[in-house]
Order: sequence, then C-alpha cells, then structure tokens
Amino acid sequence: MMGLYVVTVIGYIVGILGVGALFVHYLRVGLDSKQSEIVDPKPTTEY
Repeated sequence: MMGLYVVTVIGYIVGILGVGALFVHYLRVGLDSKQSEIVDPKPTTEY
C-alpha cells in the first residue's frame, strides 16, 4: 500500500511541475513581443 502512495505523490508532483513548465513556456514564448503586437496592436492615441 505504501508503494501506491509514493507513486501517487510522485505522479501529482510531476503533473504539477509539467503544468507549471508549460505555463512558463507559454508566458516566455507564446507572448513574444512581436507576436503580441500582431494580436493586440499598440494603441496610437496619446494621453
């Protein structure tokens, strides 16, 4: 029974780390400055 617990805990840790790595990768690569201007161009109005 202890082996199942260890495998479950390791699985959750790996899953959380995987999601975190994908999130960081998305923030670093997916929101590249050149691509972000294509999706959301800079406003031209001056305040």
